[in-house]
Amino acid sequence: MKIKYWLTGCIFICSLSAFCQYKYPFQNPELPVEERIDNALSLMTLDEKVQCLTTNPTVKRLGIEGTRHVEGLYGLALGGPGKWGRDNPVPTTTLPQAIGLASSWGPSVIQKVAEIESIEARYALQSPKYKRGGLVVRAPNADLDRDPRWGRTEECYGEDAWFNAQMTVAFIKGLQGDDPKYWRTASLVKHFLANSNEDSRDSSSSDFDARLFG
Repeated sequence: MKIKYWLTGCIFICSLSAFCQYKYPFQNPELPVEERIDNALSLMTLDEKVQCLTTNPTVKRLGIEGTRHVEGLYGLALGGPGKWGRDNPVPTTTLPQAIGLASSWGPSVIQKVAEIESIEARYALQSPKYKRGGLVVRAPNADLDRDPRWGRTEECYGEDAWFNAQMTVAFIKGLQGDDPKYWRTASLVKHFLANSNEDSRDSSSSDFDARLFG
C-alpha cells in the first residue's frame, strides 16, 4: 500500500503521442490510475520496488521517471537560510510556522499556504532557469505537540488530535491541488507518530502506553 502512494505521488510516466502503441498498460494515461499502478507494480522487481521507497523512485528499465523531495514545513526550502539552496538558492515564499498557522483556526488558510508551496515547487522544478527541488514535499508534520519542552513544537499544529487532523488534511489537499486527474505536488507526511518523544535527533523513546498511541 505504501508503494502505491509513492507511485501515485512520485512517479510521472513519460508522455506518449495518442497514436503511439503503448508497450505497457501503465503508460496509457486514459486508463484508471489504480489500474496503471497495479500494472507498474506487477512489472517491477523486488529491488525496484525497494528503490521506489527512497528519495529517487526512478525505474529506468520501465521508463518511469521519479521526482525527488523538497522540505516544505513553512515554505519551500530552496533558499539561502539553512543553506537549503546550496550554491544556487531559489527565492521562495517564507510562511509562518505550523503552530502559528494553527492559530488561524482556519483549514482554508492552511490549504492556501500549501497551494502557494505547490505552485512554487512546480515552477522551481520545471523552469529552465532553476530545474531544482522536486514534487514530493516533506510536509505537513502530523504529529501531536504532547510536551511544550520538545524542541520542535513549532512544527506541529497543536496537542488536539482532531484539530491536527483537520489542519493536516487541509495542507495535503493544498499541495495536491484540485485537478481531478493530476496532483500539483505530493505530500510526504512527516513524523506521523512519536516524533515528539524523541530522545535525540535520530532516536525516540519507547515509553509510550496504549493511551498515547491512541
